[in-house]
Amino acid sequence: MSEHSQESDQKLIEKYGQRAFMYTEYPNLRFWSKEMGDAGYRRVLAEFFIKNSAAPLMLYVHIPHCHTQCDFCTCHTVITTDYSIVKRYLGFLLQEIEMLHQFFEALAISPNIREIHLGGGSPTYLKEEDFDRLVEKLGSITDIKKLDEFAIEIDPRRVKQEKVKYYHQKGINRISFGIQDFNIEIQRAVGRVQPMGLTERLLTPEIRALFPNGINFDIICGLPRQTTETIHKTMEQVVALSPDRICFNYLHFSPEFSPHQTRMIPYGIPDNAERKKIFTEALGVLAKTDFVRTGYDHFVKPNDPVAIAMKKGKMQWNRLGVTAGRYTDTLAVGAHGISSFGAAYAQNFYENNLYETAISEGKFPIFRGHRLSDDDIERRKIIHSLRNYFKVWFLEIGDPLYRDMPWSVFFKKEYQKLMEFADDGVVDLSNPDYIRITEFGQQFADKVCEVFDTYKTRA
Repeated sequence: MSEHSQESDQKLIEKYGQRAFMYTEYPNLRFWSKEMGDAGYRRVLAEFFIKNSAAPLMLYVHIPHCHTQCDFCTCHTVITTDYSIVKRYLGFLLQEIEMLHQFFEALAISPNIREIHLGGGSPTYLKEEDFDRLVEKLGSITDIKKLDEFAIEIDPRRVKQEKVKYYHQKGINRISFGIQDFNIEIQRAVGRVQPMGLTERLLTPEIRALFPNGINFDIICGLPRQTTETIHKTMEQVVALSPDRICFNYLHFSPEFSPHQTRMIPYGIPDNAERKKIFTEALGVLAKTDFVRTGYDHFVKPNDPVAIAMKKGKMQWNRLGVTAGRYTDTLAVGAHGISSFGAAYAQNFYENNLYETAISEGKFPIFRGHRLSDDDIERRKIIHSLRNYFKVWFLEIGDPLYRDMPWSVFFKKEYQKLMEFADDGVVDLSNPDYIRITEFGQQFADKVCEVFDTYKTRA
């Protein structure tokens, strides 16, 4: 294992610090096929439910609309101040949920939906009468009162205490705030000014008590004007507000897909080396608290179900972050929604016109999908274990394809690549039955995962 100095660390950041996939799915969705369509989706969905009728599920509902464009954002959004556009979209979304209802009825299936997450965009854009309609329609495919979790993403700039209390009345038991950073100059640089007081006013003891499943803060690392000094202050403010969970993601800068991100360039976006320093500084602040690191970029209070699930090896991870493992499969409705169930993935159309056209024709609005091979499934297990736990114990990940030989023989090419990581002190290969990412190497966990990605190496 190599010794580390500031100079050697800088060289390794240059070597391993390039952007990699987050690996919420494997393979990455850019490698999925556009051949699935409505017919293929119905087929794989039926196969899944026939074999797994009682499988616990999470239902993701996407509301893409926002009043203004945040310059850091790479989510699928529709920017509008015309509420009729939101209302029109809701009509098609309700039709898609009804299609699922009819699909389940035709198969005589009662889906075991345990959690619902309302994301966006800004799901709080919906007026109360329309939110009522959405919850009522969701009630046609699951019993809202019996959900383990019903969560919603909140923009603190657009919601008052009365609205938050209303969400509680509708069954919401967990809320997630888009914070990004509390520094006002950074907020101006990304086009989203929301002083800390806007969030603080929504976190009274009375309101906290309404959401027993907790409160999450989303923070972003690598924003323009962000430095180790500013993130230190922001994280101290986050800790002072005491959310139950913190998601600390890196900025995904991809102006080729999100052109509005170019507006941040004049303010100076931290390079890979500086981002690593910012991330490390934030870790230092959190290390002095009781927050538990759960996976690469998530932190929770010690009594949070996710912390307990991590200790038991049951923690899961998906596009919404780490979960307590109450479900492993996800169905999604709405434009861009991504479903992951059994050995299949599917994604809805991004474009509202294509989404609406499919719904109007009575078809599920499937843009692309993928059926996982046995090899895909094994590699996904390895990648998610490395991403979530910073290690993979090959004797504990089920019935692997390589059960009759050492993993280092079965994955010979991967093992050879990992030897270089080991020489750099990023991974520990001293035990022949596992890979362990070192404490130093955790900042490069995504690059270690990439070693097992056969799709990217073929691309």
